[in-house]
Amino acid sequence: MGLTNFQARILSKGEERFKLYQRSHKAHFGVPASGRILDFGCGAGGFLLAAQQNGLEAWGIDTESARQSQYLSIADTSFPELRDRFHRYDGRLMPFPSNHFNAIHSWFVFEHVTDPQCSIREIVRTLAPGGTLIIHADDVRNNWDGHAAAVWPPYLPREFAAAYLDGLGKAEQSEFITTCVVYISAPVLVDILTTFGMEILYVNAAPERPAIPEALYVTSDAEARALGRKMRDSQIPSPAENLNIVARKPLK
Repeated sequence: MGLTNFQARILSKGEERFKLYQRSHKAHFGVPASGRILDFGCGAGGFLLAAQQNGLEAWGIDTESARQSQYLSIADTSFPELRDRFHRYDGRLMPFPSNHFNAIHSWFVFEHVTDPQCSIREIVRTLAPGGTLIIHADDVRNNWDGHAAAVWPPYLPREFAAAYLDGLGKAEQSEFITTCVVYISAPVLVDILTTFGMEILYVNAAPERPAIPEALYVTSDAEARALGRKMRDSQIPSPAENLNIVARKPLK
């Protein structure tokens, strides 16, 4: 029995992201990533499997049991020897020794991490001296939610999110966005990383985008819904660059 179309898409997307990652790694560090790599928030494991197939020793970690099931289904079909490379994560300590990985990659995960201090600590702990880190995520300063593909007022109180989405005509996104998405920005993550001694090689600049000033004065569902209706026809585009941090753990 071969891969389903859905599984094949996971592998194709993983290969695409891995190639993008290696281009970025070479641009910032002078060489492609090599050795032992962790995909932090690996989803169904497409990137993990692509990295493994391209000569790295790859591991993945994710919180969702559904993603683990998807990964195991793919592994059982085509990569049985890699079945143990996926680990479930409870958001606290990671099941890896200190100074273990040569590189860590995270693709749009930190907008779902409720305790970034703990997760960053674990990333730095498990990264070997001289190891590299590349993080991508949704930056709250962009005034955009990539999950709903819609304009989003920075730091809009969550109690008004459902009404705002209703006004946008995207009420079906309410449960996911209100329960699974948190606000994070590059300066917050950079502060945590530098506190743990990481060297920052690149961080995206603050976006030059309108701040949607009316959102500051939203105090009711009615006002949030009205703002959503107004923003439905907004010409604000998706961001050219989202949260993007490139860092390295010092050798000493």
